[in-house]
Amino acid sequence: MTVRRLTGAGLLALALAAAAPPAGAVTVADYQKWRHATRTVRATPTGLVEVRLGGILSGLLLANGRLSRAGGPTLFCMPADAPADGMPGTELRKLVDAELKSPSRPSGEPWPADTGIGAVVLHILQRDWRCPAGRRVVR
Repeated sequence: MTVRRLTGAGLLALALAAAAPPAGAVTVADYQKWRHATRTVRATPTGLVEVRLGGILSGLLLANGRLSRAGGPTLFCMPADAPADGMPGTELRKLVDAELKSPSRPSGEPWPADTGIGAVVLHILQRDWRCPAGRRVVR
């Protein structure tokens, strides 16, 4: 196994780990509790929830790009017209809020409270940024 494949496999494992939140990770329950917080990050008008979501999105974009460059399956296929950073935190927050209110999971069941919010973000990206037929996607 080459270093390149090992690194891609490592990134894939990290991205999939979003489904099982480590200690200190933001869960659906935490998100629901904090989403109406009015605190902002110093020197910016961005709320703390948007900053957290932006960090999750950045990590998924980095992992996806690395997997794509390694020639392996990707997590999602970002549209060509999407900005390099994916989307603004406020837009992602609206998508997460809508997903938690009306889940689009195959079962249609609500997201469990202990689910990592990263798994919800990944689900949204895989739903909205579908890959063309024939492209291998990690599920």
